[in-house]
Amino acid sequence: MASLLQDIQLDETSYVELLRKIIGVSEKVQNAPSLGLIPQENLVSDIVLAELQPYTKENGGYLTIERVEFVAGRGNVIITYQHPDFADSEKTVAFVGSHMD
Repeated sequence: MASLLQDIQLDETSYVELLRKIIGVSEKVQNAPSLGLIPQENLVSDIVLAELQPYTKENGGYLTIERVEFVAGRGNVIITYQHPDFADSEKTVAFVGSHMD
């Protein structure tokens, strides 16, 4: 049986547009407090959240998304994916440590 992942194609135009948006706020996510540069990761996560919105449970998808802020403007995004075939599963996959600064 072939993997469904083999059928995935990168939409170059959408991908480049997403990168353009993220690069557009890159000056505001630099992390050098001694130089007065305090990263504002929410600027990047706003872009990511907008891209993922069509895939949220509210829109018929499988993602639950929340942003948790411990420091204003430097929120953490928590994305939970639960495929319907595994609704009762105790299994977890975590991708931890992505930084946007």
